[in-house]
Amino acid sequence: MNRTTNHTKKRTTKPSIIAVGLALALALVPGTAFASSDDLSVAAADFAAAGVDAGEAAETGDEAQGGLATSEEGEAQAGGEEDDATATTIDESASQTVQAAAAFVSQASAKVQEAQQASTDKVLSYDRADIEAIGTQEQTGHSICCPSFSCAYADAVLDGTVHDHSYYTCSCCTWPDWGDGESSFRCVGTDEQLLREAYDEIAAGRPTVIHVSAGYGEHWIALIGYTGATDPDHLTLANFIALDPWDGAQIVASDRFALYGDGCEHVSDR
Repeated sequence: MNRTTNHTKKRTTKPSIIAVGLALALALVPGTAFASSDDLSVAAADFAAAGVDAGEAAETGDEAQGGLATSEEGEAQAGGEEDDATATTIDESASQTVQAAAAFVSQASAKVQEAQQASTDKVLSYDRADIEAIGTQEQTGHSICCPSFSCAYADAVLDGTVHDHSYYTCSCCTWPDWGDGESSFRCVGTDEQLLREAYDEIAAGRPTVIHVSAGYGEHWIALIGYTGATDPDHLTLANFIALDPWDGAQIVASDRFALYGDGCEHVSDR
C-alpha cells in the first residue's frame, strides 16, 4: 500500500548568509571602526579559538541538507520521523552558527573599543620599585642631573633596565643605552611636532625625554603616557603623563611644567 506523505521542508540559515550578515554587523557597529587590519585579524583569531569555523558550519549545513534529501527519498517506507530529526539537526546547527557569529561580533566590537581607547589614553607600565631604586635628584642632591635621571627612568620603563643615574653621565647628553651608544638627541622644530613625536613614541611603547621649563629654570622629564589625545597633531603638556626626576613622582606634565620652546627631546632607538 502506497503512503502519501506531506513533506514540509525546513528553511535553514546558510553560513554564507550569516557571513554577509556578520560583515554588515561589523560595518555598522555604532561608533566603532577597526584601527587597522591587525584588529580584525586578532578578533578573527579569537573567533577561531572559540571553536567557531565558518567552513565547518557550511559543511554541517550541506551534510544536513543531504541527509534531509536522503530522508525524504525513504520517507514513503520509513515515515516522517527521520525527516523531522534531520530538520531538527539543521535548525540546531544554524542556531549554533548564528549564536557563534553574534559572539564574534561582540568580541570584535570590544576589541575595537579597546583599540580606540588606546589611541587616546595610554600609560606605559613599569615597576615602581625600579624608579625607587634609581632614586631622585632630591634624595641625592644632584640638582643638575635631571637629564640622566630622566633617561634612567625611561630605560626602566622601556625594558626594566635599572642603572644609577651616573651611568648616563650626569648633566650631559651621552646616554649609553640610548641610540646605539649615544642618545638620539634632536630638536624637531615646533612644540606641536615635539609632542606629536612623543605621542608616536609612546604609542609604540617607548618613553621620551623632553626639555621643559619650571619656575626655577629649565628641566628634563620622562614622558611615559598620554591622556585625552583625541587629536595627536594638536596636543599640549596637559595630554601627557610624566615621571619627574626631582622627586620621582608620576604627574600630568602640565601640572608642574611648560614646554621650554626649543622642541628638543631624547628618544630611544631600541
